[in-house]
Amino acid sequence: MLVLFTACASPSSGDGARQGGSFDTPSPGPLATVRLLFAGDVMLGRGVASIAAADPLGLFEDVRLVLSSADVAVANLESPLTLRAHTSANPNALEADPSTAALLAAAGFDAMAVANNHAGDAGPGSVVDTIGALRSVGVRAVGGGEGADEAFAPVILQRGGLRVALFAFDATGSALRAGAGPGVAWTDAARVGDAIAAVRASADLVVVGLHAGAEYHRGRDPFTARLARSFAAMGADVVWVSGPHVIRPTFVADPDGDGRPTVVGTSLGNLLFDQSFPGTRRGGVLEVLASAEGAIAYRVGTAEHLDGRVHFRGWRPPKGDAVALDDAWWSPVRDLPAGDARTPRRLPSLPEGSVVADASIGDVTADGDDEVVVAFRRPFRWTREKLSMPGWQWADASGNAAHLGMWRAADLRPVWVAGTLVRPVSAVAACDGALAVAFSSLDDPAAVASSAWVWRGFGFVPLEELTGPGVPACADVDGDGRLDPVIGERSSS
Repeated sequence: MLVLFTACASPSSGDGARQGGSFDTPSPGPLATVRLLFAGDVMLGRGVASIAAADPLGLFEDVRLVLSSADVAVANLESPLTLRAHTSANPNALEADPSTAALLAAAGFDAMAVANNHAGDAGPGSVVDTIGALRSVGVRAVGGGEGADEAFAPVILQRGGLRVALFAFDATGSALRAGAGPGVAWTDAARVGDAIAAVRASADLVVVGLHAGAEYHRGRDPFTARLARSFAAMGADVVWVSGPHVIRPTFVADPDGDGRPTVVGTSLGNLLFDQSFPGTRRGGVLEVLASAEGAIAYRVGTAEHLDGRVHFRGWRPPKGDAVALDDAWWSPVRDLPAGDARTPRRLPSLPEGSVVADASIGDVTADGDDEVVVAFRRPFRWTREKLSMPGWQWADASGNAAHLGMWRAADLRPVWVAGTLVRPVSAVAACDGALAVAFSSLDDPAAVASSAWVWRGFGFVPLEELTGPGVPACADVDGDGRLDPVIGERSSS
């Protein structure tokens, strides 16, 4: 989006009251929230071992900021950390040196799931070795232990005043199952149900890691989806899947209809592996924003390791409804509340011949006082800058150009006014510290894209445009008492 800024700014003051209806009522007090991040398979042995030895700092360097910025970061450890000899009939010897556990800690991982079919490939002792190697660097092992009770027990992490319970279970049918001796937890329905039920009352959030699914199949897996829904019905807030080695879709489910949906990542692929099948050098990164009331929103990113080192490629835009949180787009877990943006009672004086497309009122500058925001058309005028860009269409069929401005609600003095907009704003919602906007073409009022503009004290910084129709509004999605920009009524696939 190209915006030509001709901004005029003045100190914002006054006590203009909020007017009109709001999209959502702010929460009485801020909710404590945590960001939980999940990645797929991590393998440090075989072909990865030589790269880890030659370039240990570079192995996770490009994804370290993403991992460490989350409150909890977890992945599936596909390689036993042991010096024992490979004893499994499975010819894929994935064992890695225990010293490589330090690379996982340095990358920003807080815990690693070990409930998978390779955990015991060097015998029962390799499970104990792996847990010990992780523990020595401050990383918790989930889903394994010296006996069944330990393997099925949750790992509890305290973050931001919330208790997060982590489980991990294997569903491949070929893992070394914990019993009287070392092994991993598996999808025994009774034991899993009892384990989740036992911690549900004392934990604010319950997370289940599942190692399952047909390898290299990128479509939906009914078996994995059915297991995930069963965990959701038991009380899991997040279910994340590893094992298929390729990325599969993420969806939201509420199978028991309790109004507390579960985010399900049906396969996060490989964060780091040495496989060469199509799609196996790419991994999904699932981040979930959650509170004691459950999951709030999620986003999915992509990482690649074509050169044997992990590179984060960015977050994907939501396919359905979207909310702007921390200057980024997230997918809300629950349906957005219905309503309209707040409409101002008074509008500023606009140039003669102006036509208002939409107007809204809110604390856009986040200073405690409201501003009136108006998207409007006015007769087009040539300027030197516009003459230097003859290829642009500046005006509609009526000769009007698109503009947007912001005025103090108390006295309608201008705060910020944009020059001619190449992408006309057809709808606007004034939120706390930002705008939610919808764009149209110059000669068709139908929305073709949407975005959020974040106020930076001297102008706006736009987030990535979301293509297709959408209705801009404001809602306190994350429970912090501030109205966030949201885009509703978007189709989802």
